[in-house]
Amino acid sequence: MTRRYLKLLLVGSLFTLSACAPQSEVRQMKQSVNTLNTAMNKLNKETVKIAQQNALNKKSSSGVYLLPGANTPARLNSQLGMLKMSLVNVAANAEGTRATLRIQGESNDPLPAFSGTVEWGQIQGTTDSFDEVNVKNQLFTVPASALAPGDVDIPLQLSGLTPEQLGFIRIHDIQPAAQ
Repeated sequence: MTRRYLKLLLVGSLFTLSACAPQSEVRQMKQSVNTLNTAMNKLNKETVKIAQQNALNKKSSSGVYLLPGANTPARLNSQLGMLKMSLVNVAANAEGTRATLRIQGESNDPLPAFSGTVEWGQIQGTTDSFDEVNVKNQLFTVPASALAPGDVDIPLQLSGLTPEQLGFIRIHDIQPAAQ
C-alpha cells in the first residue's frame, strides 16, 4: 500500500515540477533531446555502413571497398606497400557524385608515381550475398610525391549515381608507374 502511495506521490511531484518549470527550459530540453536523437541516428547509420564496409573488405580478393557514409578508412596491401584509403567530401553535382579519394602511405617514404582503377556502382542484396550493379570504372594516375609521408588526394567524378544511390567504391590494381 505504501509503495503505491509513494509512486503516486512521485508521479504527482514530477507533474507539479514540470508545470512549474519555465517554458523556455522545457523548450530547451526538447531541443536538446531532438539534437541528441539526430546525432544518435547519424551514428547508427554510420555504424551500419562501417560494418558493411568491413564485411565487403573481408571477402574481397581484389582491391578495397569504401562505402559512402562509413567515414572510416580501409587498408590495401598493394605493390607500393600498405596504403590507407578513405573517401572525403562526398557530394552531389550535375553529373552524379563528386568525392575525394585520400590515399596515405603507411611508411615515412614519399609515394612514387602510380596508377590504379576506381570502380563504383550499387549493391543489391546483403553483404553475405550481393551483386554489384550499374558498375562504372575509370583509371587514375598520381605523380610522384616529393613530400614524406606520401599522402595524396584524388578528385573523383562518379557519374550516373547520386550520393544516395552510390552503394560502393572499390579501388584496385594499384601499381607503380612505368619508368
